[in-house]
Amino acid sequence: MPVHSAAGTMTLMSETEAPSEREIRALRLEASIDGKAVVLTDIDRRTPGIRREVRYQMTVTEFIAAICAQRTPSIVEFPDQ
Repeated sequence: MPVHSAAGTMTLMSETEAPSEREIRALRLEASIDGKAVVLTDIDRRTPGIRREVRYQMTVTEFIAAICAQRTPSIVEFPDQ
């Protein structure tokens, strides 16, 4: 059975400055270029003139294991059609 790699980007959190509507903080989850890992990027522009970017990377398998270890499963079964 073929396994496909990760793809795409998702913004998990975004904070904007009220008067200017400028994004000052963002937390994004995206696939690495090769699709073998997921990257969590924390972008912080709260200090004027400074952009701080921190990246956390783990394999897709490690990411799935981390979610399963920390959360309670919600199981829903649907009939095959």
